[in-house]
Amino acid sequence: MNRIHIILFLILSFIVGCATQEPLYYWGNYSQTLYKYKKLPKEENLEAHKACLVKIIEESNKRNKKTPPGVCCEYGYILLKEGKTQQQALYYFEMEEKNYPESKVFIDRLKKFTTKNKEE
Repeated sequence: MNRIHIILFLILSFIVGCATQEPLYYWGNYSQTLYKYKKLPKEENLEAHKACLVKIIEESNKRNKKTPPGVCCEYGYILLKEGKTQQQALYYFEMEEKNYPESKVFIDRLKKFTTKNKEE
């Protein structure tokens, strides 16, 4: 009887260990749109990547998941490079910092860069 229990335990452990788990983050088409933009840096590819970033942020919120690391920061930086208002970029930088407090040093540097460029 003892061997049967051990065998059942091993089988159940294997089944539970191999069960699929839901991914921690929602990435959408991030890899594809980023690759396409880096390979062919045209306006339409940038717009597709920006739309993908926005969708990732929205879907993550809908699914009650954290936005993947760097997504909010990347979107804010793109807005900043396009000359959008400083408040828009700072909003996404702060969202990144809120989700990932360990990014505070990097985000603070981006904020300084953002305000420094506005003053010039």
